[in-house]
Amino acid sequence: MVTAPLRPSSFWTHRSAATGPRSSHAARGPGGRQLLCPPLRGTIPRDAPSAYDVDTNGRPAVAVSGSHGVGENGNGSSTNGSSGLSKSDYSKFVQFFRQASPYVEGHRGRTFVIVIPGVVSANRSLLQSIMSDIALLHGLGVQLIVVAGVNQQIDDMLQERNLTPKYVGGYRITDREAMRIAIEAAGQIRTTCEQFLSKGPAIPMFRRHTKGDREIHFEPALRVISGNYITAKRRGVLDGVDFGLTGEVRFVLKDDIRRQLDSGNIVFLSNIGFTASGEVLNCNTYDVGLHAAAELGADKLFFLHLDEVAALSLPQWLPLSEAQNMLMEKLQNSISAQQMDALRATMDATPAEPVSAYGVATSLSPAQLKTYQAMKREDLVVDLDIWSAQGFPTAVSTCVVACCKGVKRAHLLDARIDGGLLLELYSRDGVGTMISADFYEGIRKALPNDLDGLAALLEPLEKAGILVKRSRDELADLLPSFTVIERDNRILGAALLLDLGQTPDGVPVAEVGAFCVDPIYRGSGRGDSLLDYVEQDARSRGIERLVLLTTRTADWFEQRDFRWQGAAYASELLPLARRSRINPARNSQLYVKNLEAPADNLQAPGKRIGF
Repeated sequence: MVTAPLRPSSFWTHRSAATGPRSSHAARGPGGRQLLCPPLRGTIPRDAPSAYDVDTNGRPAVAVSGSHGVGENGNGSSTNGSSGLSKSDYSKFVQFFRQASPYVEGHRGRTFVIVIPGVVSANRSLLQSIMSDIALLHGLGVQLIVVAGVNQQIDDMLQERNLTPKYVGGYRITDREAMRIAIEAAGQIRTTCEQFLSKGPAIPMFRRHTKGDREIHFEPALRVISGNYITAKRRGVLDGVDFGLTGEVRFVLKDDIRRQLDSGNIVFLSNIGFTASGEVLNCNTYDVGLHAAAELGADKLFFLHLDEVAALSLPQWLPLSEAQNMLMEKLQNSISAQQMDALRATMDATPAEPVSAYGVATSLSPAQLKTYQAMKREDLVVDLDIWSAQGFPTAVSTCVVACCKGVKRAHLLDARIDGGLLLELYSRDGVGTMISADFYEGIRKALPNDLDGLAALLEPLEKAGILVKRSRDELADLLPSFTVIERDNRILGAALLLDLGQTPDGVPVAEVGAFCVDPIYRGSGRGDSLLDYVEQDARSRGIERLVLLTTRTADWFEQRDFRWQGAAYASELLPLARRSRINPARNSQLYVKNLEAPADNLQAPGKRIGF
């Protein structure tokens, strides 16, 4: 059940370093759904967010650590060790649960692909911590595909056997010995992940909350399924270099994977792919994750990373258009103007061809450039090697391509943040960088040439009595206070934000008015984006309270945290000068929304999701 949202709060602590692995493992018992939550330390947001579709993207967060739940000793007093939550912190646990509840409901049944590259999976303590979070996500009803890479392990195992890893550019040359090691490493990482996901909670706690005295037999906590789900082909010979058993993903068996997900299983994918002739190939983890997310239509794609992405200092939220521009800027000096035009022309469309996600090359050879010049536009857009050749992290490039291929949202998470997956998904503000379509596309301040389009948009609502009728001269005077949604030179939505000064109790207040979206485009989320933008604008001006006068559109705003305060003409929550202009005969009702105090690092409107 989703709890009713309360007034938003900025009462957060900032988290800048990992706190180490946890010993907790969420579990799903046979026939039942696991709902255990680890205890918390640090400051917890006091109130719930207003809606699931205002997704996570900020940096402040709470720390998740410790064990499964609240602990008590024999006499009922709270324990002080890591195995339980002290009674003094019970309220924090409750408030976090309430704050997280909209996200629990919103993420249930969604499909997430989580990519763990070899540099992360090689660290056993990090992997154990991540698997603990994955187990909890599964218990909360998320359908999960885990892609674990072993590139680092392959290099280490080759060197242990006095063999040198072979690369050309960003691609491994996989000979027979390297292939044997790749298979061995893939098997080891699969077994390790299954080991972590098989561990359930302590029997005494399990019996107390879910089991009868005689039910003491426990099956593995979760079901992890793996198989030959990856169809691949040889990379072949390029520029005279034979890449041996290095593979490129052709496709994944999405229908088979979907059946396993629908059966309540976690699907595990590795670097191992298979050809139609039964040959085993060593594929790139990013390639596997990209195909899995795009072909299954995943709701989210996660990439766990270490320093290579953290060094970029990416913003909390990166609109897809800005991410594309960032990548193209990296290519300015490496590809021709014709190729750049092709990139710009095709990045808006979803390519129909299979995609590839390879490479960590540092430069492009003349032969490679010649090869790229001969590529079709679709191939140029989705081939990640051309971007990573500039020293750009493959994880970032893969996120951009995934969003171009239809994945709704892609997240970059530092694997060293304890509970990072949970914080990114179940707090209003997360701990990673999210790349997605631009929620604020086309939203801007009104310009003088918008007057005709604005008047045409408002006229039907004025005739219906929903909005107060304003003359053209009045609209012209108010134009600087309007925010509009524009697409193809047409005004699709508008909102008025008027600074009313201070209320009798000294609170800076502004009025939201003339809020509307073209009926053709309603239900597409544009109204939420417009309101979010306006609220961010108000906060940047130091406004602490928004007021709204309405007669017929209250329901929509009530769902977005506006609260009814009675008849507007008699309310002392409005400045006297504003009350004096209200027509009592219209009987407009007053709705109020309190805004949280601006953060020190407040960004410009439209540069983050949510407020």
